[in-house]
Amino acid sequence: MKKGRDVKFVIYQVLYIFVVCVISIKGADLTLEEVLDAKQVVKKTYADSLKKYIDSILALGLIPSINIDTNKKYTPEDMEKIMAELNQLKKDMPPPIVQQEQMRINVERTVPKIEKEPEKIKKATVQGVELTQYSVSKIKNPYSETLVLTADGKTLASIAPQQTASILLGGESSVTFRVGDATDTKPTKQKQAPKVDIQKVGPGGGDASLRSVQNSIGFRVTIISSNPGDLSVTISGPVKQQQVSATVFDVTLTLLGSEAAFDAWSKGKEAPYRATFTVSVKDKYNPKFSISQIGVFTFGKW
Repeated sequence: MKKGRDVKFVIYQVLYIFVVCVISIKGADLTLEEVLDAKQVVKKTYADSLKKYIDSILALGLIPSINIDTNKKYTPEDMEKIMAELNQLKKDMPPPIVQQEQMRINVERTVPKIEKEPEKIKKATVQGVELTQYSVSKIKNPYSETLVLTADGKTLASIAPQQTASILLGGESSVTFRVGDATDTKPTKQKQAPKVDIQKVGPGGGDASLRSVQNSIGFRVTIISSNPGDLSVTISGPVKQQQVSATVFDVTLTLLGSEAAFDAWSKGKEAPYRATFTVSVKDKYNPKFSISQIGVFTFGKW
Protein backbone atom coordinates (compact mmCIF):
# COMPACT_ATOMS: atom_id res chain seq x y z
CA MET A 1 0.00 0.00 0.00
CA LYS A 2 2.86 2.36 0.85
CA LYS A 3 4.46 1.71 -2.54
CA GLY A 4 1.17 2.49 -4.29
CA ARG A 5 0.87 5.81 -2.48
CA ASP A 6 4.47 6.71 -3.43
CA VAL A 7 3.80 6.01 -7.10
CA LYS A 8 0.66 8.16 -7.10
CA PHE A 9 2.54 10.94 -5.34
CA VAL A 10 5.28 10.95 -7.97
CA ILE A 11 2.75 10.93 -10.81
CA TYR A 12 0.79 13.85 -9.43
CA GLN A 13 3.91 15.84 -8.68
CA VAL A 14 5.45 15.27 -12.11
CA LEU A 15 2.31 16.21 -14.01
CA TYR A 16 1.81 19.16 -11.77
CA ILE A 17 5.35 20.44 -12.35
CA PHE A 18 5.03 19.83 -16.07
CA VAL A 19 2.00 22.13 -16.24
CA VAL A 20 3.77 24.64 -14.05
CA CYS A 21 6.70 24.63 -16.45
CA VAL A 22 4.35 25.39 -19.31
CA ILE A 23 2.80 28.18 -17.30
CA SER A 24 6.22 29.50 -16.40
CA ILE A 25 7.21 29.54 -20.05
CA LYS A 26 4.00 31.02 -21.49
CA GLY A 27 2.64 32.75 -18.46
CA ALA A 28 -0.73 32.39 -16.76
CA ASP A 29 -2.46 33.38 -19.95
CA LEU A 30 -2.14 30.32 -22.11
CA THR A 31 -2.07 32.02 -25.49
CA LEU A 32 0.38 31.66 -28.29
CA GLU A 33 1.08 35.44 -28.41
CA GLU A 34 2.76 36.06 -25.04
CA VAL A 35 6.42 35.06 -24.69
CA LEU A 36 8.42 35.50 -21.49
CA ASP A 37 11.89 36.85 -21.22
CA ALA A 38 14.60 34.26 -21.94
CA LYS A 39 16.02 34.68 -18.43
CA GLN A 40 12.73 33.57 -16.91
CA VAL A 41 12.24 30.54 -19.18
CA VAL A 42 12.71 27.13 -17.58
CA LYS A 43 15.76 25.30 -18.95
CA LYS A 44 15.18 22.70 -21.67
CA THR A 45 16.82 20.00 -19.54
CA TYR A 46 13.99 20.30 -16.99
CA ALA A 47 11.42 19.80 -19.70
CA ASP A 48 13.33 16.80 -21.09
CA SER A 49 13.52 15.21 -17.64
CA LEU A 50 9.85 15.77 -17.06
CA LYS A 51 9.08 14.20 -20.43
CA LYS A 52 10.98 11.04 -19.40
CA TYR A 53 8.97 10.86 -16.16
CA ILE A 54 5.72 11.31 -18.11
CA ASP A 55 6.66 8.56 -20.58
CA SER A 56 7.55 6.15 -17.75
CA ILE A 57 4.26 6.81 -15.98
CA LEU A 58 2.20 6.38 -19.13
CA ALA A 59 4.03 3.13 -19.89
CA LEU A 60 2.67 1.78 -16.59
CA GLY A 61 -0.87 2.55 -17.79
CA LEU A 62 -1.49 5.10 -15.03
CA ILE A 63 -3.61 8.15 -15.95
CA PRO A 64 -4.40 10.20 -12.82
CA SER A 65 -6.74 13.15 -12.57
CA ILE A 66 -4.99 16.55 -12.15
CA ASN A 67 -5.99 19.68 -10.20
CA ILE A 68 -3.63 22.64 -10.93
CA ASP A 69 -3.37 26.06 -9.36
CA THR A 70 -2.60 28.18 -12.44
CA ASN A 71 -2.28 31.42 -10.47
CA LYS A 72 1.11 30.45 -9.03
CA LYS A 73 4.36 30.89 -10.95
CA TYR A 74 7.68 29.11 -10.38
CA THR A 75 11.18 30.42 -10.92
CA PRO A 76 14.03 28.30 -12.33
CA GLU A 77 15.44 28.06 -8.80
CA ASP A 78 12.15 26.57 -7.61
CA MET A 79 12.27 24.07 -10.45
CA GLU A 80 15.81 22.95 -9.53
CA LYS A 81 14.70 22.35 -5.95
CA ILE A 82 11.61 20.38 -6.99
CA MET A 83 13.57 18.28 -9.50
CA ALA A 84 16.14 17.41 -6.81
CA GLU A 85 13.31 16.24 -4.50
CA LEU A 86 11.78 14.15 -7.28
CA ASN A 87 15.11 12.52 -8.11
CA GLN A 88 15.63 11.60 -4.46
CA LEU A 89 12.11 10.20 -4.26
CA LYS A 90 12.76 8.14 -7.36
CA LYS A 91 15.90 6.67 -5.78
CA ASP A 92 13.97 5.72 -2.62
CA MET A 93 11.22 3.92 -4.55
CA PRO A 94 11.64 0.11 -4.58
CA PRO A 95 11.76 -1.65 -7.95
CA PRO A 96 8.58 -3.44 -9.13
CA ILE A 97 9.71 -6.85 -7.84
CA VAL A 98 6.26 -8.39 -8.02
CA GLN A 99 5.91 -7.60 -11.70
CA GLN A 100 9.38 -8.98 -12.48
CA GLU A 101 8.62 -12.17 -10.54
CA GLN A 102 5.27 -12.50 -12.31
CA MET A 103 6.99 -12.07 -15.66
CA ARG A 104 9.57 -14.76 -14.77
CA ILE A 105 6.80 -17.17 -13.76
CA ASN A 106 4.88 -16.52 -17.00
CA VAL A 107 8.00 -17.19 -19.07
CA GLU A 108 8.66 -20.44 -17.21
CA ARG A 109 5.11 -21.58 -17.83
CA THR A 110 5.44 -21.06 -21.55
CA VAL A 111 8.52 -23.28 -21.82
CA PRO A 112 7.33 -26.83 -22.58
CA LYS A 113 8.77 -29.64 -20.48
CA ILE A 114 10.34 -32.43 -22.46
CA GLU A 115 9.83 -35.80 -20.81
CA LYS A 116 12.45 -38.40 -21.63
CA GLU A 117 10.96 -41.64 -22.81
CA PRO A 118 12.25 -44.76 -21.04
CA GLU A 119 14.85 -46.57 -23.08
CA LYS A 120 13.49 -49.67 -24.72
CA ILE A 121 15.20 -52.98 -24.00
CA LYS A 122 16.77 -54.28 -27.18
CA LYS A 123 18.12 -57.58 -25.88
CA ALA A 124 17.07 -59.45 -22.73
CA THR A 125 20.61 -60.35 -21.69
CA VAL A 126 21.32 -61.63 -18.17
CA GLN A 127 25.01 -61.49 -17.34
CA GLY A 128 26.99 -63.94 -15.22
CA VAL A 129 24.62 -66.89 -15.65
CA GLU A 130 25.78 -70.39 -16.66
CA LEU A 131 22.93 -72.74 -17.43
CA THR A 132 23.80 -76.39 -16.80
CA GLN A 133 21.51 -79.28 -17.57
CA TYR A 134 20.08 -81.25 -14.63
CA SER A 135 21.03 -78.60 -12.09
CA VAL A 136 19.67 -75.52 -10.31
CA SER A 137 20.66 -72.03 -11.45
CA LYS A 138 19.98 -68.80 -9.57
CA ILE A 139 18.91 -66.01 -11.89
CA LYS A 140 18.31 -62.36 -10.96
CA ASN A 141 16.07 -60.15 -13.07
CA PRO A 142 17.94 -56.81 -13.49
CA TYR A 143 15.11 -55.14 -15.42
CA SER A 144 12.07 -53.06 -14.43
CA GLU A 145 9.77 -55.52 -16.22
CA THR A 146 9.04 -59.21 -15.68
CA LEU A 147 11.69 -61.63 -16.97
CA VAL A 148 10.22 -64.79 -18.52
CA LEU A 149 12.28 -67.95 -19.14
CA THR A 150 11.06 -70.53 -21.64
CA ALA A 151 12.51 -73.75 -23.10
CA ASP A 152 11.13 -76.43 -25.40
CA GLY A 153 7.81 -74.62 -25.66
CA LYS A 154 7.16 -74.36 -21.91
CA THR A 155 7.61 -71.62 -19.34
CA LEU A 156 10.29 -72.35 -16.77
CA ALA A 157 9.83 -69.23 -14.64
CA SER A 158 8.48 -65.68 -14.49
CA ILE A 159 10.75 -63.47 -12.37
CA ALA A 160 9.48 -60.15 -11.03
CA PRO A 161 11.65 -57.01 -11.52
CA GLN A 162 14.81 -56.95 -9.37
CA GLN A 163 13.98 -60.38 -7.89
CA THR A 164 15.93 -63.66 -7.87
CA ALA A 165 14.63 -67.16 -8.59
CA SER A 166 16.11 -70.67 -8.58
CA ILE A 167 15.50 -72.48 -11.87
CA LEU A 168 15.77 -76.28 -12.18
CA LEU A 169 16.78 -77.36 -15.66
CA GLY A 170 16.37 -80.79 -17.22
CA GLY A 171 17.82 -81.77 -20.56
CA GLU A 172 16.89 -78.54 -22.36
CA SER A 173 19.46 -77.59 -24.99
CA SER A 174 18.76 -73.84 -24.68
CA VAL A 175 16.76 -71.32 -22.66
CA THR A 176 15.10 -68.16 -24.00
CA PHE A 177 14.96 -64.99 -21.89
CA ARG A 178 12.18 -62.51 -22.67
CA VAL A 179 11.52 -59.01 -21.33
CA GLY A 180 8.62 -57.31 -23.11
CA ASP A 181 9.36 -57.69 -26.83
CA ALA A 182 13.10 -58.24 -26.33
CA THR A 183 14.50 -61.80 -26.28
CA ASP A 184 17.81 -63.58 -25.94
CA THR A 185 18.55 -67.31 -26.21
CA LYS A 186 21.36 -68.99 -24.28
CA PRO A 187 22.58 -72.57 -24.85
CA THR A 188 22.77 -74.90 -21.87
CA LYS A 189 25.88 -76.74 -20.79
CA GLN A 190 25.89 -80.53 -20.64
CA LYS A 191 26.40 -81.87 -17.16
CA GLN A 192 29.31 -84.21 -16.63
CA ALA A 193 28.75 -87.46 -14.77
CA PRO A 194 30.63 -87.65 -11.43
CA LYS A 195 33.67 -89.85 -10.90
CA VAL A 196 35.03 -91.60 -7.78
CA ASP A 197 38.76 -91.71 -7.12
CA ILE A 198 39.89 -94.17 -4.36
CA GLN A 199 43.53 -93.90 -3.39
CA LYS A 200 45.33 -96.25 -0.93
CA VAL A 201 47.22 -94.24 1.69
CA GLY A 202 47.73 -96.75 4.56
CA PRO A 203 49.39 -100.17 5.10
CA GLY A 204 48.04 -103.31 3.45
CA GLY A 205 48.94 -106.49 1.63
CA GLY A 206 49.71 -110.11 2.56
CA ASP A 207 52.37 -109.13 5.08
CA ALA A 208 50.32 -106.45 6.84
CA SER A 209 48.54 -107.16 10.10
CA LEU A 210 44.91 -106.31 10.68
CA ARG A 211 45.91 -104.25 13.72
CA SER A 212 48.22 -101.96 11.69
CA VAL A 213 45.61 -101.58 8.96
CA GLN A 214 42.88 -100.61 11.43
CA ASN A 215 45.16 -98.15 13.26
CA SER A 216 45.74 -95.99 10.14
CA ILE A 217 43.71 -94.29 7.47
CA GLY A 218 43.56 -96.82 4.67
CA PHE A 219 42.07 -94.86 1.73
CA ARG A 220 41.29 -91.33 0.60
CA VAL A 221 38.11 -91.06 -1.49
CA THR A 222 37.68 -88.05 -3.80
CA ILE A 223 34.48 -87.27 -5.71
CA ILE A 224 35.20 -85.51 -9.00
CA SER A 225 32.29 -83.34 -10.17
CA SER A 226 31.62 -79.81 -11.48
CA ASN A 227 28.37 -79.79 -9.48
CA PRO A 228 29.21 -81.39 -6.13
CA GLY A 229 26.22 -79.71 -4.51
CA ASP A 230 23.93 -81.89 -6.62
CA LEU A 231 25.42 -85.12 -5.21
CA SER A 232 24.84 -87.24 -2.14
CA VAL A 233 27.72 -89.55 -1.09
CA THR A 234 27.41 -92.70 1.01
CA ILE A 235 30.32 -94.92 2.18
CA SER A 236 29.23 -98.29 3.52
CA GLY A 237 31.04 -101.35 4.95
CA PRO A 238 33.07 -102.18 8.10
CA VAL A 239 34.67 -98.73 8.06
CA LYS A 240 34.53 -95.31 9.60
CA GLN A 241 34.86 -92.14 7.54
CA GLN A 242 36.06 -88.60 8.11
CA GLN A 243 34.97 -85.86 5.70
CA VAL A 244 37.90 -83.64 4.83
CA SER A 245 36.01 -81.37 2.41
CA ALA A 246 32.81 -81.37 0.37
CA THR A 247 34.25 -83.97 -2.01
CA VAL A 248 37.05 -85.67 -0.01
CA PHE A 249 36.68 -88.46 2.59
CA ASP A 250 39.23 -90.46 4.58
CA VAL A 251 38.29 -94.12 5.22
CA THR A 252 39.59 -96.38 8.05
CA LEU A 253 38.86 -100.11 8.47
CA THR A 254 37.02 -101.21 11.67
CA LEU A 255 36.59 -104.92 10.95
CA LEU A 256 37.50 -106.82 14.18
CA GLY A 257 38.34 -105.81 17.74
CA SER A 258 40.30 -108.82 19.07
CA GLU A 259 42.47 -111.74 18.01
CA ALA A 260 39.78 -114.24 18.98
CA ALA A 261 37.35 -112.42 16.75
CA PHE A 262 39.95 -112.48 13.99
CA ASP A 263 40.49 -116.27 14.36
CA ALA A 264 36.78 -116.91 14.20
CA TRP A 265 36.34 -114.63 11.19
CA SER A 266 39.36 -116.00 9.25
CA LYS A 267 38.58 -119.72 9.87
CA GLY A 268 38.20 -121.45 6.54
CA LYS A 269 39.59 -118.52 4.57
CA GLU A 270 42.93 -118.23 2.84
CA ALA A 271 45.35 -115.32 3.28
CA PRO A 272 45.70 -112.66 2.23
CA TYR A 273 42.37 -111.68 3.70
CA ARG A 274 40.11 -109.05 2.21
CA ALA A 275 37.59 -106.52 3.59
CA THR A 276 35.65 -104.24 1.27
CA PHE A 277 33.71 -100.95 1.43
CA THR A 278 31.41 -99.32 -1.13
CA VAL A 279 31.27 -95.65 -2.20
CA SER A 280 27.85 -94.73 -3.65
CA VAL A 281 27.25 -91.39 -5.40
CA LYS A 282 23.77 -90.27 -6.41
CA ASP A 283 22.84 -87.20 -8.47
CA LYS A 284 19.73 -85.49 -7.08
CA TYR A 285 18.44 -84.37 -10.48
CA ASN A 286 19.60 -87.09 -12.85
CA PRO A 287 19.44 -90.75 -11.72
CA LYS A 288 21.52 -91.77 -14.73
CA PHE A 289 24.55 -90.17 -13.10
CA SER A 290 24.39 -92.39 -10.00
CA ILE A 291 27.51 -94.57 -9.62
CA SER A 292 29.16 -96.96 -7.12
CA GLN A 293 32.74 -98.08 -6.59
CA ILE A 294 34.40 -100.61 -4.22
CA GLY A 295 37.53 -100.21 -2.15
CA VAL A 296 39.47 -103.23 -0.78
CA PHE A 297 41.58 -103.57 2.40
CA THR A 298 44.08 -106.52 2.46
CA PHE A 299 46.00 -108.05 5.36
CA GLY A 300 47.61 -111.47 6.17
CA LYS A 301 47.44 -111.84 9.93
CA TRP A 302 46.05 -110.51 13.15
